[in-house]
Amino acid sequence: QISDRMNIKAKTVSSHKGNIKRKIKTHNKQVIYHVVRLTDNVTNGIFVNMR
Repeated sequence: QISDRMNIKAKTVSSHKGNIKRKIKTHNKQVIYHVVRLTDNVTNGIFVNMR
């Protein structure tokens, strides 16, 4: 019984990992874009405040 549950879990985990990796590839590009925009905004704000 336990081994059956473990088997199912291992399968679902590995399939989830595959799905997550696919999502991350497209997601990373968006995240990088957002991070770049955020850092731009933050650095601009800092420079403005420092003047």
